[in-house]
Amino acid sequence: MRRRVQQWKERLYDPRSGWVDGTTQFAHLIRKHLRPHMRLLDLGAGAGKAGPVNFRAEVAEVVGIDRDQTITGNGNVDRRVLGMAESLPFRAESFDLIFADWVVEHLLNPAALALEAFRVLKPGGFFIFRTGNLRHYSYAIAAHTPHWFHQLVANPVRGLPRDGGDPYPTFYRMNTGPDVRRVLTRAGFVEEELLAVEAEPSYLMFSAPLFLLGVAYERLVNRVPFLSGLRACLFGCFRRV
Repeated sequence: MRRRVQQWKERLYDPRSGWVDGTTQFAHLIRKHLRPHMRLLDLGAGAGKAGPVNFRAEVAEVVGIDRDQTITGNGNVDRRVLGMAESLPFRAESFDLIFADWVVEHLLNPAALALEAFRVLKPGGFFIFRTGNLRHYSYAIAAHTPHWFHQLVANPVRGLPRDGGDPYPTFYRMNTGPDVRRVLTRAGFVEEELLAVEAEPSYLMFSAPLFLLGVAYERLVNRVPFLSGLRACLFGCFRRV
């Protein structure tokens, strides 16, 4: 079944002129602000993954932080630190840019992260993140199902083992546009960009009929401007003044 869906994905997305997957879009957003002298913090770095969200060769230093020991095997960072997003073990004004990929939704207190990110960024520094949008059907469902169900069902759906994948519960405390703006502006950040992005429905690749329904949804929300708030992901870029 998955091979059949992969064929549909290649047929429907690969030939589309200008189509870029969501991870590449996120990497492009970060790269717009990179300069060779910069020191970056990868917030929630985990074990690291192959792909475009890897900036180690492009800046002076990339520091990774995560509360999980898997960070010790991360090859995308120059330095690995065990620690919590809400209490960063770094001096004030230590970084030029912080990025967080699929981290915000796991925070019970995102306001604490916002204050810490503001503290450790240099003036003019950027906080850039990708997270789910609670106004998208998939995250609305996820927010109302227990974590044990995510482990039982969601991980195999994403092609992960039942006892693997993301071990952390989700809280979705900063996962709508208004909530993002409220939390980050209260911490002192200025908005540069806040984008709602709908990429290919790779989370539905376990079923051909559902994948095709997801494709129809993607085409709809990307073509109708007033439906843009129903896109799956939020990409945020906020600046410390």
